[in-house]
Amino acid sequence: MSIRNFSFSWSLVVISIIFSLSSPTWFGAWVGMEMNLFGAVALMVGSTKQSVDSVFKYFFAQSFGSSVIIMGLVMGGWVGLGPVMACLVLGLMVKVGAAPFHFWVVEVLKGIRVECMWFLLTVQKLVPLMLVTQVGQGSWALFVCSGLSVLVGSISGVGATSLSRLVGYSSIAHTGWSLAACISGMSVLWFYLLAYWISLTGFLRFSKGDWRLSSWGGEGLASCFFLFSLGGFPPFLGFFGKLAVMVAVVGACPLLLIPLAVGSVVSWGYYLFVVSFSVIQSSLVTTSSSRLLVPMLVMSVPYLMGMHLVL
Repeated sequence: MSIRNFSFSWSLVVISIIFSLSSPTWFGAWVGMEMNLFGAVALMVGSTKQSVDSVFKYFFAQSFGSSVIIMGLVMGGWVGLGPVMACLVLGLMVKVGAAPFHFWVVEVLKGIRVECMWFLLTVQKLVPLMLVTQVGQGSWALFVCSGLSVLVGSISGVGATSLSRLVGYSSIAHTGWSLAACISGMSVLWFYLLAYWISLTGFLRFSKGDWRLSSWGGEGLASCFFLFSLGGFPPFLGFFGKLAVMVAVVGACPLLLIPLAVGSVVSWGYYLFVVSFSVIQSSLVTTSSSRLLVPMLVMSVPYLMGMHLVL
C-alpha cells in the first residue's frame, strides 16, 4: 500500500471514530461506523487471496451487524423501546464478535497480517464498546453475551494450534470481560481495555507471522510476560484489569461472576500450554527480554493504586 493510500485510510478511520463518538444521534453513530468500515477494509486488504477472503468475511459480518442496528432504528416508530434497544445491543454484539456472534473472528484473523490483527482487535472494537455502555446497561442480552463469550473463548482456545486461533479465541474471551466492564460504565471499561491492549500489543510485537504452536520456540521471556498478562496472572496488568471488572460486577450482576471466574481459570490452561512450548523448544533467558520483567511489574503498581479511581 502506498503512503498516500495508507494515510487516507488511517485518516478515514480516525475521523469516523471521532464522528461516531461525538454524534448526538444513533443514526450519526451508524454513519460513522460505516465510514470506519471502509477505512478498515482498505487497511486490511493485502495482495494474497487469503487476505482478500478474510477481508470479505469481515465486511460481511460488519455489514450484518450494521443491518441489525439500522433495523432497530427503523422499527423505532412502530414498536416499543425494548425491541429497539435489543436490536441495537445485538447489532453491536455482532460487530465486536461476542458469542454467539463470534463466527467471524478466527476466520478473519487467520488470513491477515499480525499488525492487522492488532488493528482489528483494538481500534475496531473501540466505537462499538463505547456505544454499548450507553444502551447496554441492564440489558439481558449484554449479560448473556458477556458470560457466553468468556466461556466460549476460553473453552475453544484450549484446542488452538496457531497464533491466529490463539489470539482469536482469546479476544472472544476478553470481549466478554469488556462487555462485563460496560455494565459498570465507561471508567471501568477504559481501565480494562488499557490493560488488555498493552498486553496484546506486547505479545503481537514479538510474534512473527501466523506460526504453529508445535514449532514455536518463543521470542524470549518478553512474549511470555505479555502472555501471562493476557491470561490475568498476578501480578501483571491483566490481573488488575480483571479484578476491577469482577469488583464492579458484584454490585450489578453477581451471577455473572461464575462464568467470568470459570472462563478465566480455563484460559490459564492454554496460556500455560503456549509457554510450555517456548520453555521446551528454546532458551528463554536472554538479556534483552529479561530486562522487560522489571518495567512490566513496575507498570502494575500505579495500575493497582488507580483501581479506586474507577470503582
